[in-house]
Amino acid sequence: MVKKLLLAAAILVTIGAFGPATAVARSPVVLSGGGTGTFDGIHPGSQFGMGVVFRGATVGGHFNCVMAGRSAFAGLRLMKVDGRVTGGSANAAAGTATFSGVGTLHMNNARSQVAFTVNVTHGGPGIGTLQLTVNGPPVGLFPLPVEHVATGQISVH
Repeated sequence: MVKKLLLAAAILVTIGAFGPATAVARSPVVLSGGGTGTFDGIHPGSQFGMGVVFRGATVGGHFNCVMAGRSAFAGLRLMKVDGRVTGGSANAAAGTATFSGVGTLHMNNARSQVAFTVNVTHGGPGIGTLQLTVNGPPVGLFPLPVEHVATGQISVH
């Protein structure tokens, strides 16, 4: 009887010690967010929205970023990047993520297919950040400046 109790206790301790770690390792990291950004804390930047799931080596989601009229880029009437997320990595504990994909760049009444990479940090106004880099015609490799969240939230969990 004592051996059975010790065996049962050992099994419970093993499940308790290793079960949650395994569950955490398999849990996806979810990046979600939307709002507006500012490049300098004063002038409007982009309006953005994103939803990305990082599940091990599998990454999927969608990203949208618009600068139209109100944004702080002189001579740029419209810029929009909209596309499917297909790669990246995230660190929920640090509140950071990088993701990439291919999408459509709409710029001043012209459209082209581009690759994009986005770096984000978790947080709301004044804390969260977003940096978009576009690579493709007609701009080539074009990293936009880092934006701070002005309204809304970026969440990495």
